[in-house]
Amino acid sequence: MLEPLTNHIYEIAGVAIGGAGIARLYYGPQFKEVPWQPLRRVFIPLAHTVAKRSLGESFYATYHVDEDEHVATLDAEPEAVIEDLEAAGYVVEPLAGLKTDWNGNTEVASYARHRGSKPFPGAPEWLRRRQVHVTLFPAPGDGTIVTAHLEYNSWRPDLAEKHYRGVDMDIEKGVELAAQDLGIETTEDLE
Repeated sequence: MLEPLTNHIYEIAGVAIGGAGIARLYYGPQFKEVPWQPLRRVFIPLAHTVAKRSLGESFYATYHVDEDEHVATLDAEPEAVIEDLEAAGYVVEPLAGLKTDWNGNTEVASYARHRGSKPFPGAPEWLRRRQVHVTLFPAPGDGTIVTAHLEYNSWRPDLAEKHYRGVDMDIEKGVELAAQDLGIETTEDLE
């Protein structure tokens, strides 16, 4: 049943990412108002299954985050952390893989701050080469777990496959940058 999809995975992915990119350009700041998280919870696992059949085991769209990506556990609701992320220049990241933390919780938000070179002069900020990707999870009890890594930008057609295969992902640098952006003092800062 999935064979017609798996035979054309790059075309389907290109249309989906292109459509989301056009929507992002068209809607501008209102793009974040789309209920991305519920949509991602439905469509990302489906995309994961289809892509694995076509592209092999090194491709992922859902995965478990290890504790080495842990930036901090904050005594704040996810909505308050999202406000801080947006104030620091982060934007909603609907193309991200759907993550589960080491406690078995599914993420509640996915945001990125784009860094590095642009593909052409005048390109939007969200087309920069790399991104600090921050994911939020509910903390046991109350609060929000913040995780991060630095990776290639999933919005760039020339980098999307590297992004989804985790090529050159830098967890340590991503944790450091996210902590700086959010004004979080890490255990390394205390040593």
